[in-house]
Amino acid sequence: MSVLVFVEQGRLGSSGATEYYATVAGAAIEEVAYDDFSRKLLRLKERFFKRKGVADYPIKGRLLLSGRALSANFRKVEFVKELFSLCRLLKITSFSTTKKFSVGAAAQPGVFATGLPKSAVLDSNGYSEEAISILLAYLIERVNSFMLENHPGQVAKLIFRTEETSQDYLRGHAFLNFIYGTRFGGGFHGILGAPLLMPSALSAGLQLADIFAYAANRYHAGFRDIVEFYQEIADMQFISAISKDEYELKGMNLIE
Repeated sequence: MSVLVFVEQGRLGSSGATEYYATVAGAAIEEVAYDDFSRKLLRLKERFFKRKGVADYPIKGRLLLSGRALSANFRKVEFVKELFSLCRLLKITSFSTTKKFSVGAAAQPGVFATGLPKSAVLDSNGYSEEAISILLAYLIERVNSFMLENHPGQVAKLIFRTEETSQDYLRGHAFLNFIYGTRFGGGFHGILGAPLLMPSALSAGLQLADIFAYAANRYHAGFRDIVEFYQEIADMQFISAISKDEYELKGMNLIE
């Protein structure tokens, strides 16, 4: 048996800004519980938004947890609360890694390089090569610790969104290069060394990961209206039972 870890990204920065927050988040669920989660999420969508189709109304963080949605749409707020209650019921575990980056800053040398041509921000919703590589590396390390402690002998299957864009290629390339192209990746025995890809509109797990990423991103950027919802996600995070020098390994992190 294995654990499915759905991975999505979030980015917050206004047009023309010189800095932006980037987040990669993960939602981990035991493989045997995923069908139950998908069915119950589908029923929630039907109940709140009158949508019955599997691909109808794919949920996104920006649609449910933006400042406008939180202040003016009671139905969406209640839906998110019901969704998080379902997550707790099925023991879904949250992960996120967030860091502030500078637009156009020179890439830092190190083990995280993907080998792709250097770029600043690839598009309005994209990250630089350096950003994705660093954030994924930290996320993979936390997921690996989670697997070794809570699911020994099993592997995590990381699932990414695919829409045949440059960002999809970049995420997959960064993952494979870290696992097989660095001295660190070879020691992560709790991770399946092949990323799985699927459209976000068809994946309840990817839609949940998008909500995690958006909430973590807005929280670290200083938006106070998201605090309650971020805290609910943080309460689901992996916390290692092993501490070293009073340092506690957690699944959700802000990299300074």
